[in-house]
Formats: sequence, structure tokens, C-alpha cells
Amino acid sequence: MLSAKSKSLNLMLTLTMVVSSFLFVTSAQKANASLASGSKFLGNVIASSVPSNFSTYWNQITPENATKWGSVESARNTMNWSQGDTAYNYAKTNGMPFKFHTLVWGSQEPSWISSLSAADQKAEVTEWIKAAGTHYSGAEFVDVVNEPLHAKPSFRNAIGGDGTTGWDWVIWSFEQARTAFPNSKLLINEYGILNDPTQAANYVTIINLLKSRGLVDGIGLQGHYFNLNDVSVSTMNSVLSTLTATGLPIYISELDLTGDDATQLARYKEKFPVLWENPNIKGITLWGYTEGQTWTSDSYLVHSDGTERPALTWLKQYLSGSTTTPTAPAAPAGLTATAGNAQVSLSWAASSGATSYTVKRATTSGGTYTNVATNVTTTSYTNTGLTNGTTYYYVVSAANSAGTSANSAQVSATPASGSTGGGTGTTGTLVAQYKVNNSNATDNQIYATFNIKNTGTSAVSLSGLKLRYYFTKDSSASLNFYADYAQIGTSNVSGAFASATGTNADTYLEISFGANAGSIAAGGQTGDIQIRVAKSDWSNFNESNDYSFDGTKTAFADWSKVTILQSGTVVWGATP
Repeated sequence: MLSAKSKSLNLMLTLTMVVSSFLFVTSAQKANASLASGSKFLGNVIASSVPSNFSTYWNQITPENATKWGSVESARNTMNWSQGDTAYNYAKTNGMPFKFHTLVWGSQEPSWISSLSAADQKAEVTEWIKAAGTHYSGAEFVDVVNEPLHAKPSFRNAIGGDGTTGWDWVIWSFEQARTAFPNSKLLINEYGILNDPTQAANYVTIINLLKSRGLVDGIGLQGHYFNLNDVSVSTMNSVLSTLTATGLPIYISELDLTGDDATQLARYKEKFPVLWENPNIKGITLWGYTEGQTWTSDSYLVHSDGTERPALTWLKQYLSGSTTTPTAPAAPAGLTATAGNAQVSLSWAASSGATSYTVKRATTSGGTYTNVATNVTTTSYTNTGLTNGTTYYYVVSAANSAGTSANSAQVSATPASGSTGGGTGTTGTLVAQYKVNNSNATDNQIYATFNIKNTGTSAVSLSGLKLRYYFTKDSSASLNFYADYAQIGTSNVSGAFASATGTNADTYLEISFGANAGSIAAGGQTGDIQIRVAKSDWSNFNESNDYSFDGTKTAFADWSKVTILQSGTVVWGATP
């Protein structure tokens, strides 16, 4: 017969087993509610708190900023793990893999590290890596070195510098991480690879150095919009083949694709299957998904009210293997027309489910209309080469695989020669277009994308042009320029800063083009030129009062507050 004590013990054991079983089932149910099932994960980032719908979609977690060294130890010898713990504990409770991001990265290192002696720098980095390994010993993955090709740390010489291999500081970092995280998979992480075979080859050089020493377990590839939005599928597959040849698994670490509803949907349909169906890619992590909480404004997949954008609806169907019969989109609404010099700029609201648009024009009200642009994947278009003084009438239709919508309501505009108004700007055969990549006006970087169009009848050499963007520094810190992507090649794009005077501007960024950038053909354009500006101390800007900033321009539009200089003369735009 069991004693009362034994009965109590048995009862406690039984209750423990029941509770444990309940927790296991609950945890499994949470994990299984995500979009992905099987051997590959589909994850996302967690910032300071866990969104209530996180496990509805995702089954892997990366802290967005909370485990970067600059965030954890902003004050020397004081480490704040609280937000990182929120993500880590949620991952462990819900049975989701956790990736520590990141140990060594030049862009978000503590500001105090650069002023230390080399010996003290090495000691501090060593202490940081050990502390991270102790605190997150259960991390399934670790981004050891982030962006070695683009953002080398200021302290790299203290931990080996280039050395005999050219990358001794990276090797040292992985050696320390292998000791600190003995049970984790160690990853290297980089951007600008999937769209650039040359950079991929440079990346493989570092990877093979680590692999030969048994220090790396996987390859991280960032998939940000400025590299993937416009890259061809063939280039993606070529790069993936190059990386697969290393014999290491690949992890897509920071995926975001941007655009209005139709454009983002089209990009997900084209690019996501290339990644998901590659057998060597073992997981994909998206970089944010909720409106107003993503680092670039139009990459989100879920509206702030919880409703889903078309790209997410499609992603759910794709991953579940289900299909639905699409319906033709509604006619575009909100069409507007703005006249310029020998051109008309059009914009309209996205039609739900649309994958492309057709722009139609007539010279008499009500038509007959002629197609002037087909397969347009954005919600704006500039019709150039027009006759000043003539009134043009426009409509736009939307299309997808199910059919084409009716025409939108008609709008009209009459091009005219003359200035853009304000300053000393003029219009001519060169046009500057601008769109904002991140409408957050108070973060620590300025993001912008430009396109230069040649509406003239002869080619224009880029090496004779300069493009200026006007803003306020909001501090005395020095400025850094980054060319993230350029259709003409980032090596052909350079940036410099100079003082400016005028309304809402004390500084301008001047973008120049090298001799190898070539020319803009008559009727041609440069294509995307995606840039960033950051302060040396990574403090925040306030762009809301910047002359050239416009947070509403999420699609290309002619923008007179950006100037183009040709041989030193302003040929487009108005200065402040």
C-alpha cells in the first residue's frame, strides 16, 4: 500500500506529466500553425515585443536589433539582454529555431570601441563573444560575421586584420564563436550576393577559408529589396549554383520585396519559388512583415489592421499547395495626370490582384485610345516625347492571369515648356525621378532611389552629370555614403557631401558617375540607383523637414527637388 507521502508524490508526477503533455501539444500547435511545414523553416524577426499573430505565419526567429553588439552594450561593461531574451524565450517556448544576430559587424558596433587601444579592443570583443555564447547557449544558429565585404568593423586590425589570408580577422571571429557556441551552427552573412556573380565569387573566397578550417556551418544570404527586386531569375540561379558548390547549406537571412500590391505580388511569385524550391536552401527568414514596423516602408505583408496584402495571400496558397481561381481586377482608381515639359506624369491606386497595367492615350476626349505602355508593374508612368500645347487624354487598365479590367476614369493634361518653379531650376531633356525606400523620417539612415531619364534625341554621357539631393544633417557628425544597387553598376556610382544654403537644407549629397557608367541613350534611362546616407555615429536624422525628402513617393515620380547638373549647369530641378 502506498503511503500518503507516496500518493502525493504520484499525484504530483501525474500532474507534471499531464501539464508537460499539454505544454508540448500547445507548443506544437503553435509551431504548426505557421505557413511552412517540413524540413525548411520560414521565419521572421522580432523587435521589442512578439506580435500576437507571429506564430500564425512564422516558425523561426531572429532578433531584429536586440542582439547586435551596439544594442546590447551601448555603454561599456553594461549589457542589456532584455529584448533579446523576449525573442529567445518565445522561440524556446514555441519550439522554433533561434538565430543570434550578430557577433561581429562594422555597422552596429558600440561607439566606444573605436577609441580603445588594439589590446583593449581585442579583449572587449573576446568578452562580448563569450558573454553572448553563455547567455544564448541554446541558439540553433549564430550569425558570426555580418557583411564582411561591405561593413568591416573598426577594430578588425586588433583581431588579426587582413593577415596572411586576407581575412584573418574573420577567421579569428569564427574561432572564438566556435568555442563560445559549441552547439550552434555558425553562419556568415552578406548582402549584394544574389544579384552579383562577381561578389558571389569574392564571398566564396572567405567561405572556403572558413570551411577548410572547419569553422563555418552555413552560408547566409541577405535578400533585401535593393538587390532582389529587379534581379533576373537566371542570375539568382547562377549565384546559388556557385554557392552550392561549396558543399555548405544556404540560409536566406533577410528577405524583403517591395512595391505596391501588384508589384510586390509579382516579385514574390517570381523570386520566392527560386529560393524555396532550391534543395540547398534550408530556411528563409523575412525581415519584418507588419505595416509601419518594417525597415523599408513598402515591404510589409500585413496591414496594421491585420488584413493581408496580396503577396501574403499568394504565399499562403503557394506553401500549402492550394490554388484558387483568380478573378480579373477592378479598373484602377485615382488616376491623376501632371503636365511637364513635353511629358505627362501619371499615377494611380493599385488594383487588388493586378499584376500589370496598360496605359492608353488619345488626343480627343473619349478616345479612340492607343496603348502607349503595356506590362507596367508599378502604379506610375511618365509619357515623354509629347508636343507642348497639345492636350492628351489618358486611361489605365489592370490585368492578371484571369483577364483585363475596364478602363479607369479619363484624365487629361497639356504639356508646356518652362521651368519647374522655384530656385534656378529648369526642365530639359534630362529628368530626375525619385522614390523613397523607407518613409520613416526619424531613423538613422536616409534611403533614396533615383532614375535619370533622357527625353532628348541624342545620347548623354553619364560622366558629365551630377545629381544632387538636399537635406539637413541635424548634427555635426560626418556622413557616409553607400551605393546599395545600381543598374549601371555600383562601382560606377560615387557620392560626396557639400554645404548648401536654402530652405530646409544645409547639406547636399552629390552623386557622380564614372567613365565606365556609359551613356543614357535617347529615350533611355539609368534604371534604379539605390543609395543610403548614414552618420558616422549612427545617430538619427529628422527628414521631415528635408528639402528633397518626400515620404509619399513610394513609386518613381519626376521630382524637381532633386537637381541634375550637366557640365556644371543645372539642367533639371530647382535648388532650395
